[in-house]
Amino acid sequence: MTPSDRFNELVDRFYDDYFEFNPTLGRQVGLHDYLGIVPDLAYENIMGFLKRLQFYDIEVERFRKMELSEQQQMDLTQLYLTINYERFSVQQLRWWANDPLTYAQHLDVSHYVKRNYASPRERVKHTVQHLEQVPHLLEQQRFNIEPVLPRINLVTTIEMYQGYRDFYVSDVLDAFRNVGNSTLQSKLEGAVEKASKALDSFMGYMENELLPNATDQFAIGRFNFIDMLRYGEMVEVGLESLLKLGEVDLERNSLRFREIAGKLRPNKSPRDVMLEIAKNHPGSESLAEDTGKMLENIREFVIGKDIVTVPSDARVQVEETPSFLRWAFAMCDLPGPLEKKSTESFYYVTNVRPDWTQREKDEWLTKFDYATLDNVSIHEAYPGHYVHYLHTLSAPSKVAKIAGAYSFWEGWAHYAEEMMMEAGWHEGESQFHLAQLSEALVRNCRFICSILMHTQEMTVDEATKFFMEKAYMAETTARKEAERGTYDPGYLNYTLGKFMILKLREDWKKQEGNGYSLKKFHDTLLSFGAPPLPLVRESMLKNDDGEIV
Repeated sequence: MTPSDRFNELVDRFYDDYFEFNPTLGRQVGLHDYLGIVPDLAYENIMGFLKRLQFYDIEVERFRKMELSEQQQMDLTQLYLTINYERFSVQQLRWWANDPLTYAQHLDVSHYVKRNYASPRERVKHTVQHLEQVPHLLEQQRFNIEPVLPRINLVTTIEMYQGYRDFYVSDVLDAFRNVGNSTLQSKLEGAVEKASKALDSFMGYMENELLPNATDQFAIGRFNFIDMLRYGEMVEVGLESLLKLGEVDLERNSLRFREIAGKLRPNKSPRDVMLEIAKNHPGSESLAEDTGKMLENIREFVIGKDIVTVPSDARVQVEETPSFLRWAFAMCDLPGPLEKKSTESFYYVTNVRPDWTQREKDEWLTKFDYATLDNVSIHEAYPGHYVHYLHTLSAPSKVAKIAGAYSFWEGWAHYAEEMMMEAGWHEGESQFHLAQLSEALVRNCRFICSILMHTQEMTVDEATKFFMEKAYMAETTARKEAERGTYDPGYLNYTLGKFMILKLREDWKKQEGNGYSLKKFHDTLLSFGAPPLPLVRESMLKNDDGEIV
């Protein structure tokens, strides 16, 4: 067996093991072998997986001296990072003990409801199989988690679990009410009842026993933050240098925002200008239709301006957000890169509820002002996540299709917002530039607050004030952003990824000279899948100076 064959065998063996431990992830990438399966998160199973990761790490190191293709060498590095990020998560972050939110993903049965990968009866069987395992998963979670946990983490978990419980007892039963088999219907009702009761019991445990002892301490600490960037994003830049970059970009965007707002409405504050822009929005009856037309216009601009290849004529389908996903304002729901049957992509926009008052409906729709919806659509669809996903389908290897870096996925989508303005999208229309800059300011604040909250003892109250002052946010939304940063320190990656893409673009442009084009850069960048951007630099640049931002 050649080194290349042996490496391919290692890749297959690793992912089989990885998805056996985390079948939720296997299902998300599109592998049907993991339908209806919930992970066994007993302590001894987690520690057994950790032990196997140590052996995989040894195997990866042995391949460094072997002759592999350039793509396999990239895959080897990605495999190393995946293995060591998982080790870091288990050993240092101790997600299984310290973060009840990480269990929530395994409660999700929406895949069986929303995706037509099989007949309704087959999907009901998978739903029943999944729900029947929920009580045991919650028992394992109760055993694993520490008695003292961060308060915000617990409150957020309780909110999410209540959402899952409501989804089970209403949406799941409604979705399969006409399955046409009384025995199967009865099994589903029984599974829903048991899973719901188990969730009620566990939420009671969190509210009555864990919340009274909860702490306001949440920071992962400086060393863990550094390792999070090292293994997750392949970034080893000093935190002080990163913080300075974030502050400079925040000031750049803030200055530009104030300039444009001042010219548009000289006698109004930037906050009041955005409130005025928010009044121009679709009606509830035309939200999906208007969004679809908007997407088509953006797509035509992307293609007409030769910004990036759109690899498929298949359109992302605009629909109102299903009830089980209404926590999202707007989102792109993409199939896994290995999915062969249910390959539809959806762009959801969350409309008003019929039972809301007229005031509630009006306030909600201000979130969908045309300028902000346009920017969100660029991020989520063209040329953001949806176009990126289409390119990922042609990624050159199994690892390249499956593995990915937070900073690449979100960095590309955030970069796309600014890049489209540079390319002339809505040129001369100030409200669209302000919407883009408004989102950039929020991402700047995430970047800075993430570092300060987890390494320099910034409090949630201080972070809330920062978002309010620097991103012109209302207190409620600012607090939500600050609270997210306590359990998602990686949300600095929107801006970090954008920084790295802009630096790579500048360096590659110098290298290519007259052969440079924006489309060529974007197509080349996306051809790799979504590996850590420093790894992409090594392949795209003949002489990499090592300066990634």
